[in-house]
Amino acid sequence: RELEQGYAKGVLVDGRTVEVQRKPPASYGYDHVCDEHQTQSEIFESVGVPVTDAFLEGYHGCLIAYGQTGAGKTFTMQGPSDDLDEGGTGGTASLASLDSTSARDGAESAESAEDPEAQGLIPRVLQRIFQRVEDEKAGVGVPEGEPAPVDVAFTVKCSYLEIYNEQVADLLAPPDADARAARAAPQIREHDKRGVFVEGLTEALVTSAEETYDLFTRGSFNRRVGQTEMNRESSRSHAVFTVTLESRRRAFPGAALQKRNATLHLVDLAGSERQKATEAGGARLKEASAINKSLSALGNVIKALVDVAEGKERHVPYRD
Repeated sequence: RELEQGYAKGVLVDGRTVEVQRKPPASYGYDHVCDEHQTQSEIFESVGVPVTDAFLEGYHGCLIAYGQTGAGKTFTMQGPSDDLDEGGTGGTASLASLDSTSARDGAESAESAEDPEAQGLIPRVLQRIFQRVEDEKAGVGVPEGEPAPVDVAFTVKCSYLEIYNEQVADLLAPPDADARAARAAPQIREHDKRGVFVEGLTEALVTSAEETYDLFTRGSFNRRVGQTEMNRESSRSHAVFTVTLESRRRAFPGAALQKRNATLHLVDLAGSERQKATEAGGARLKEASAINKSLSALGNVIKALVDVAEGKERHVPYRD
């Protein structure tokens, strides 16, 4: 779309740095930089695989899509959108259905809707989680010479929330007459042992990648989207899809039961906006103000965490 409108590429990428083409040029360094030619598979290998494997080993993880509106965050996280009717009712979705979905906008239309390469991070992460779970249950991957555990069990749960105009909503609330009230019910709490959690949030027990992605898709129907001048289907809320894994292992009969718990957050943030570019007004302008305010607060938290990691004494403003 931008090329059709006469825009030229304003940045150069070489794998770990981004150079902004201006006078004078500005260069920024990162762990890894993906340009517009990077495939979904390559992004998953460089970002998704390390975080997912650490999660399976018992470490908490988080994948966040952050950037300007229309940059392709939702496409990177989900892949092409399913061809469902506007009311959010249309049939159930599955991982396999991604192979025949339609493109969402200009950024997505470059990928063939029938190309499995278009699968986003979330379906790929779910496939890897449940494949590893099945492998461990079957004793696949046990080092040669070591006995396979005699008792291996996994419990996987998922939840899905959105933050819209600074209000938390449950996207997996049951679709009944009280659904709107149920979605608006969750409250953020803090516990000595659990840490920060969302009270009243629906948590579903799942047994396969397909079942989990189906829940994710149905929850996405409830997410708020709207049209702006920069994006035909702009996400108007931040969405957090959370997968919780509890594993129980017993190395041999009579051995102590080993338990591990880990949480993986898959976050699709609403895009930062400039009112002049999006031509937002009324409710869209109010949404944009809330989006930019929350993204600014997130940026301050990340900056403070970086300073703490470098040995500086800083207050981390989580509550903002």
